[in-house]
Amino acid sequence: MRNRTVGINVRVTVTEKKKVTMLAKKCGLSLSEYLRQRALGYKPGGHPPKEVFNVLDKLDEIAESCSVQDGTAINAQTDRLRDLLIGGN
Repeated sequence: MRNRTVGINVRVTVTEKKKVTMLAKKCGLSLSEYLRQRALGYKPGGHPPKEVFNVLDKLDEIAESCSVQDGTAINAQTDRLRDLLIGGN
């Protein structure tokens, strides 16, 4: 586990804090982690809404009621979509 013990204070306007907080939330990160990643040159991406993953889960359920061949093909595609959505290969 990382031992972060040194703080950096930055003054921002209320509007700037709201915007940065919103960007961090869109990426699924804490404000500190978002700022840390940006300061270190990373560009965190946003995460799709949980409803997208709910739809993929429903597709998996549909695949279970299909033939083995069709179900396998559907599952492969939903797995591929999940990987694309969360930054996999």
